[in-house]
Amino acid sequence: MKKVLVLTFGILLVLQRAAGQESTPKPFSFKSGIVEYKYSGDKTGTSVQYIDDYGMKTAVYSEITQEGETTRSWVVSYGDYQYMWDPDQPGEGMKMKNPLLSWIKEASKGDMESFTISTYEKMGMVRDGTETFLGKECTVIKGEMGKVLIWKGIMMLMDFKMGAYLSKQEATSVKTNVPVDEKYFVIPQNITFTEMNML
Repeated sequence: MKKVLVLTFGILLVLQRAAGQESTPKPFSFKSGIVEYKYSGDKTGTSVQYIDDYGMKTAVYSEITQEGETTRSWVVSYGDYQYMWDPDQPGEGMKMKNPLLSWIKEASKGDMESFTISTYEKMGMVRDGTETFLGKECTVIKGEMGKVLIWKGIMMLMDFKMGAYLSKQEATSVKTNVPVDEKYFVIPQNITFTEMNML
């Protein structure tokens, strides 16, 4: 079951970095944004997603507690790579090429909304109308695991139940077209990043 949770988290990380690559790709319809989340269920904590350049640059900082252990992490997507590191373990990190860049370019409409929805549909989930969340009309995607709410490509709510595991991530604040400090997208020079090969 933990493997399923890890896979789900991995998919969410990739979703943070959609890149329907045309000459002027614009994964999001808004230029910038800051989205705050809270987690409950098998893991608790918070995260903040910073978006700039219509989603071509994203950064996610999270503090998650699971099974009594708290982990802090940064995931920054910029260019063709995604960089991941723990600020509590300086000097080392991981990076990987986005394995879905080619798929997004060929199979999606080039925007975060269609890519996100199609990704969940590949997991066996289906669209099920709309629902208002934080005052925004969201696309509802449901399946045996639970449901996801999407607004303009932003995951507003993920409420999953997998066996005995409950996992809920919900947006608590969504701001679009706001100034986002460039410091959030800076890759630390003092970290050695080991490249991960994704199958």
